[in-house]
Amino acid sequence: MVFAHASSRSGRHARRLAAVVRVALATAIGFPSLATATDLHLTLPDAVTRALRDAPEAKIAQLEAGQADDALSAMQSAYWPRASISSDAGYSNRFDDKLRAVDGNGQLRRYNLATIGSKDGWFNFHIEQLLFDLSRWRSIKSAELEAEAARVAGLQRREIITFGVLQRYVDVLRLEELLQLDQGRVRQEDWLDGQAAQMLKAGHCLADEREQVTLSVEEAGLQVAMRTDELAHARARLRIAIGIPDTEDVGVRLVSESLPAASDHDVAQNVEDRVQASPELRVLDIRRSMEETKASATRAEGLPTLGAGAGYSHYGAKRLDNFVDEMSVGVRLRMPLFEGFRIQHAAAGATKAAEIARLRHRSLLETKRARVRELQRRLAASAQQPGLARRRAQLARERLRVADLNLRARRGNIDQSLSAREEAARHGGAAVAAHFDRVLLWATLQRETGELAATIVGEEALASLSTEE
Repeated sequence: MVFAHASSRSGRHARRLAAVVRVALATAIGFPSLATATDLHLTLPDAVTRALRDAPEAKIAQLEAGQADDALSAMQSAYWPRASISSDAGYSNRFDDKLRAVDGNGQLRRYNLATIGSKDGWFNFHIEQLLFDLSRWRSIKSAELEAEAARVAGLQRREIITFGVLQRYVDVLRLEELLQLDQGRVRQEDWLDGQAAQMLKAGHCLADEREQVTLSVEEAGLQVAMRTDELAHARARLRIAIGIPDTEDVGVRLVSESLPAASDHDVAQNVEDRVQASPELRVLDIRRSMEETKASATRAEGLPTLGAGAGYSHYGAKRLDNFVDEMSVGVRLRMPLFEGFRIQHAAAGATKAAEIARLRHRSLLETKRARVRELQRRLAASAQQPGLARRRAQLARERLRVADLNLRARRGNIDQSLSAREEAARHGGAAVAAHFDRVLLWATLQRETGELAATIVGEEALASLSTEE
């Protein structure tokens, strides 16, 4: 009787705990819809589009591409002429000091001794135009490749952002389904708790069996509370990933039907060519060309450079018998003869950098090919896994139903019902994991080929985003 009384008290305590957990869960789930003005039904393409437009990582990629374009434009200014105006006008207390001399014709000449205006005039205008500098032309070509690499790196960043949003989107959907399973388990455990109390009162079970049911009820309630907290954090991470600020009073509801169909047929064709065209490999290929261009520019530093210039100077009113103004036109030729082997050593270093870039490109290409083949194999092998997992979960639920019927008819026992519940929970979670793991596996394969964003959002939407940028 003592054991029965203690067990009854613990059963009432467990039921109260489960009730409190259910109320807290309903409050946590219902709170966003009550506190927010509107609910945003967010599909996966909408989430990715918003992230590519508003997320900080996307804006950083846009700014880096614009920064590379600005650097290229600055270097291309070498093609344009350069004009400048200068002045050496001023006052000198030596303006009245003069040098008197007789020229070859016997005429008396007077010259200023003041330094102001002796070399640079009171007003000077100069214009220069670079005609030939192969090293600079090669450097400009390298800057063009750098800008192209920045644009392609933006495409690579786009794939990373898309995959990150998909991961967080899938994480929220997975936790929502697991939370539904946990809620169902709380209801099942609550029913079993009532059955155990009746059986203990009738003498059909032992006190330790009743206590085992109590522990199972408490574990189910704690699991719901932990899952609810985990889901809230997952939703917060998704909001950050797609660029929704905390101050925006919008509840987000995800649409599971918007997830892509994880098929292995559309990724099996022309994989080798698609891997080579992925943004990550294109960036390395461009950098390889860029290093080769830098090596060529370094070697070209030993070649002559040629420029042309013209100018006009006015030397002011105190020149006396000196000429008052001057106009000049000329060319500027520079021919390096010896610079201490600097060019040779710099060219050798640039050649090694180009070879390093080639090796990195080749290594990454082989690595990505092997990884894509492995992902294809895993995706094909997992084609039947979600269906099998669903069937196992359905069979486990049927066994649970039979175990509860047997318990109600007093043909079964509590241990059988508890084992059936554990099996149903395990297979239910495995079915959820099998479904979403295949989606993530498909997305990983699409990201390796650089086609994830275009597949989810669409080419037209990406083109419109590029136009807005």
